[in-house]
Amino acid sequence: MALLDQAVLGSRVVPADIEPPELARLADFAERSRAADWSLRSALCRYAQPQPQQVSDVLDLARRIEAALHPHQGLLRREGRALWAMLEGGSGPAEADPADPVVALLAVMVELDRLGDLLAAWADDRAAHDPQPAVAATVSALAQRLEALGVPHEERPRPSGTRG
Repeated sequence: MALLDQAVLGSRVVPADIEPPELARLADFAERSRAADWSLRSALCRYAQPQPQQVSDVLDLARRIEAALHPHQGLLRREGRALWAMLEGGSGPAEADPADPVVALLAVMVELDRLGDLLAAWADDRAAHDPQPAVAATVSALAQRLEALGVPHEERPRPSGTRG
């Protein structure tokens, strides 16, 4: 379940109360349907067969973004239109104001969302192109941006029975 509050719309789960619709779609970047009804997460399941490490790296980015965005749920609902305007105000998502960590985080989400589109297209037609170079470049660039924003890595619980 995504970290943002969600509502069920028919059989579709979407972030609740986020405006504009573009921001609501971005907030649902991991689960939103894309090419041939592939979501980022479902496309990653298919991509894990040839590239398990890259899938792990993409999922790590998604988890870090979701965890960093979680404390700002209310802000997204209250100020979504203003945040979206700030995001679009630069010459592109990568140019988002780094002084505003939420907008900078949204800019990272835009790039990961684009990668989701690429992976969904690949999952639908695996003969069309090899996404590996784009995935590697995007993961590297976004990991650096999350580091610069101070977004921590996910702490994984130790398996039971191990010593600390």
